[in-house]
Amino acid sequence: MIKEFVPYELSVKLKSLGFDEKCFCNWEESWSPEPEHEIRMVLTTDQTWLRPGWVRAPTFSQAFRWLYQRLSIENGTMPLDTESQQLLLKELIDKVSSKHLLV
Repeated sequence: MIKEFVPYELSVKLKSLGFDEKCFCNWEESWSPEPEHEIRMVLTTDQTWLRPGWVRAPTFSQAFRWLYQRLSIENGTMPLDTESQQLLLKELIDKVSSKHLLV
């Protein structure tokens, strides 16, 4: 099921672009000592707030929809395999970042 969600690194980039939609899950970075340092997904029952340090974990379809809206793209597509989804998501994030810098 975790493969349905945008990975942590890309979720952080989405957050920097202003992504703030309600999500079923969030990424949480544990504050354990280095060997046990990890990032884990946390199910969110109350989607209205985030703990400090949490990053929203959108589904791929949610992220694509948000990015396509920012780029004014109607009828955007979403690949079926996870690797292609991540590659296209990175490309769209870069496009929104460039557009964001020009504003």
